[in-house]
Amino acid sequence: MKTHPVLDKSIPSDRLTVQENKKAKTPFTLEVTVEKIRHFLEATKLEGGLVLLEKAINKSKVDESYALRMENALLHGSTVEFRELFSDFGSYWAKRSDVSPYYPHSDAVDSIDSAMLSIRLGDEDEAIEDYNYLHNRKK
Repeated sequence: MKTHPVLDKSIPSDRLTVQENKKAKTPFTLEVTVEKIRHFLEATKLEGGLVLLEKAINKSKVDESYALRMENALLHGSTVEFRELFSDFGSYWAKRSDVSPYYPHSDAVDSIDSAMLSIRLGDEDEAIEDYNYLHNRKK
């Protein structure tokens, strides 16, 4: 059992209520958060999310307004804010593609959202292990 980084409670992350999950904010700096997202996406082999993250980082370097939006979304935002932030690179609600991946932009946004949830809850390593067991193990 560990202390939740935001709620300052000793509680397993899988026992948090929906309301406690909603209150969870990123307890790290923007730079650390971005590195943790990058690590999660690399470790889980979620290339689409990694490409999308790099596009956002590059845009934030040349667009001050976007940089501020990105910082606010990654440090304080929710799933909705992530969808809005990354809408500069594609529509989350785009029609299904005829070939795999069927929803490339949505999948990329969702992978970053999943990374953020595990970072906020402080269980990145467990989330990476679970994801890889389900999706990346050799059969």
